[in-house]
Amino acid sequence: MTKELSRRNLLGRAGLALGGAVTLGVLQACGSDSDPAPQQTPQEPAGPQVADFPYEQHLPAGYRLDPTPIREAAYQGYYAGGCCHGAYSALLGHLAQTAGAPFTLLPLDFGKFGGGGIASYGSICGALLGSVLVTNMVVADATARAAIMTDLMRWYEGASFPQYTPQAVNAGETGLVKDFSAGNLVNLQQVPGAHLCHASVSGWCAANGVSATGADKKARCARLTADVAGKVAELLNTYLETKAFTAAPIDDASKTCLVCHPGTSTTEPVASGMTCTTCHSDKATGHPM
Repeated sequence: MTKELSRRNLLGRAGLALGGAVTLGVLQACGSDSDPAPQQTPQEPAGPQVADFPYEQHLPAGYRLDPTPIREAAYQGYYAGGCCHGAYSALLGHLAQTAGAPFTLLPLDFGKFGGGGIASYGSICGALLGSVLVTNMVVADATARAAIMTDLMRWYEGASFPQYTPQAVNAGETGLVKDFSAGNLVNLQQVPGAHLCHASVSGWCAANGVSATGADKKARCARLTADVAGKVAELLNTYLETKAFTAAPIDDASKTCLVCHPGTSTTEPVASGMTCTTCHSDKATGHPM
């Protein structure tokens, strides 16, 4: 009898405990007269973000780029990842250091894909590609942005490269055949006549009697990368000062192409603003193809 009572006692106590737990759970689910605990709302990230594109809006008033350190960084950057990386990382790195976010949020190695005319394919010069990538992220006005890019490429087609003398020669410059000293640089200069890596590099190597895969080619392209990055810094400064930009006109020889290839033509359209005479040498004499 005592055992039976004890057993009933134990079951009763267990039931009370379980019922209390269920009741407590229901009360908690239904709430009480007191206010519920406040819920935290997601906070917006502070400061300029990568999505705030383009980034001219985040530049300080009166901001200007300094071409001098940009050129040196581009020269050194070439040996770290090629021409596109050299120009892109030098310009972006300078903007990150002097203007802050959102430039500090972007990867400096993004331009490594563009070396040698995009994966060594020989298309657009990587120094130009890296420079227009940065131009595109900075300049808000679409008309001015296109004009800066056009002006940069037209300047490239007619400039004599290389021009830059590095402050510190990179350790990668070994086995050179040519003299790249400041005093002799003018004797190595060549006008590419085109913005394509293939034409630019091949023409220079042929004129100087060196290999397109050798140390001299790299020394030339490293200096050219500095020239291009410095030039786009100057063009961006012009825009930032005036908030407008007008590209230089196409060369006189290429203008004659419009006689046979007018912009309104549907039978012989030409989708190009580049110099024509590099590939179409007959145009230099005014003769039709």
